[in-house]
Amino acid sequence: MSAIVLAPDEVQQARDAMVTLLLAGQRKLHWRDESASRRRFLARRAASIESEIVIATWCGMDSARQERARRKVQQILLVALAERGVTEAVFESRGLNRDQSDIAGLAGMRRSGMLPDSLRVGHVAGPAEHALWAADVAVGAFGAALDGKAEYWTEILDGVKVTVLTCGQCDLSHGPGGAGEPAAVWPTS
Repeated sequence: MSAIVLAPDEVQQARDAMVTLLLAGQRKLHWRDESASRRRFLARRAASIESEIVIATWCGMDSARQERARRKVQQILLVALAERGVTEAVFESRGLNRDQSDIAGLAGMRRSGMLPDSLRVGHVAGPAEHALWAADVAVGAFGAALDGKAEYWTEILDGVKVTVLTCGQCDLSHGPGGAGEPAAVWPTS
């Protein structure tokens, strides 16, 4: 799961940059639907937004427990965003039931003191929030690098600070360079 950290005055610029990347007939960008050459182009364009990318991972996910793992990764990501002073997080909607499940989990995080009240979290349909597409490109490029296709990730790293948080499952960093470090940070070029 990834987040693109933007200042409030940078959000519209990110939206504008991403919406220009739609092809005829596309309603939204989605990494898995793109060709290899287009993925490289999308990674380069996402990097041009010059934001910070924060990635949270969870290894060994059992498909039967995917929602639990997602909640844990979301928790790790939101805590990291709160630590960065983020006041609003927007997730792509996955439908009413799953969004309500997210909200229930967030309420529990607030009650336990893990999340400050100052961090607002909401859901928006993917086609309606173009800035979300940059996060999809970032996590897609990261996943491709983990699978041995680092060229997209290399494009992302050109001009963007990236932090890969320690895995919530095993306390290691899962980055393209391998596991073993407590966390990985790639500074802006």
